[in-house]
Amino acid sequence: MATLRLDALSKTYPNGFTALHGVDLAIDDGELIVVVGPSGCGKSTLLRMLAGLESISGGELAIDGRRVNDLEPAERDIAMVFQNYALYPHMSVADNMGYALKNRGVPKAARRRKVEKTARLIGLEDLLDRRPRQLSGGQRQRVAMGRAIVREPKVFLFDEPLSNLDAKLRVQMRIEIRRLQKRLGVTAVYVTHDQVEAMTLADRLVVMNGGRIEQVGTPMHLYERPASRFVAGFIGSPAMNFLDARLDGDGLTLPCGARLALPSEPERVADGEAVCLGVRPEHLAVVSEGGAGDGVLSVRVELVEPLGADTLVHARLDGQDDLVVARIDGIQPVAEGDSLILRPDTDRLHLFDPDSGQRLDDLEPECQHSTSPA
Repeated sequence: MATLRLDALSKTYPNGFTALHGVDLAIDDGELIVVVGPSGCGKSTLLRMLAGLESISGGELAIDGRRVNDLEPAERDIAMVFQNYALYPHMSVADNMGYALKNRGVPKAARRRKVEKTARLIGLEDLLDRRPRQLSGGQRQRVAMGRAIVREPKVFLFDEPLSNLDAKLRVQMRIEIRRLQKRLGVTAVYVTHDQVEAMTLADRLVVMNGGRIEQVGTPMHLYERPASRFVAGFIGSPAMNFLDARLDGDGLTLPCGARLALPSEPERVADGEAVCLGVRPEHLAVVSEGGAGDGVLSVRVELVEPLGADTLVHARLDGQDDLVVARIDGIQPVAEGDSLILRPDTDRLHLFDPDSGQRLDDLEPECQHSTSPA
């Protein structure tokens, strides 16, 4: 397929608004990169610049080592799958899938063979004569994917392709996209606002914030070693808890008086300084009343969300503005108003600068904002 390289890529609109600030990223041949971030972070603008639908204000975009900044979309050999399918309603599934080949002058018989081969690959072989209005949402998305696959482009771009589907179908299509991408060995860039979708699909994640890349790495690396409070709060569901604390010798002291041990002493922080302590809901365990003492948090339950296998407990911790969320075993009885003792896994704590939001210990190379693939 192809490699992609973005060197200091930027986008500034005529009104002076800068949507992208010098983005650096290298994408390997056959890699599936998922770009994730909140609305307005620049992820869709980035995708449109890759496709040639938005002009590039600064920097360089290369596909297989060839600079493509000034090439038209049709000259970049890129296929894009849109959120709204973008199918021709008056055409059959077969004609929709083969439309680009027809424009290229591919003979009708060869075009039909390619369409039928692709249809078998994605389970549409019995639907080729139908119109889009006769299809379900999942089937329409398959047609849109088939239209991209049949062209055999160098790069696939996905612009939130599953956002119009219901929850169950999203899971099914997520599996289908990942299976097809691996089977075809294609290079793909996938944009989504759904961090669960991002975690399950990506070879590497690109987390964006305010037109900049916050962090690049494998999904589990970003989950275990977020480079900033922003990444820590965006990756993981429910989101990470953030607590006020102060460094106290070889541990942390919270406003409620609780003291927690640290697996290692953070760098760049002096004794007594304020820090932002991060702990994920799944790294808080309920202990018995007899477990009170150092290393635990005494909380009062304000809201219980039973999810079946798990239960989310939202509880008040003295000295903290926000509720603490704990993910506990679903069979464990708990009710609003209960007092609980939670023990954080001290090997899974995260410390961030309370002002800059940056992580307070050195990151491994994969967590750096490097343009090199993981």
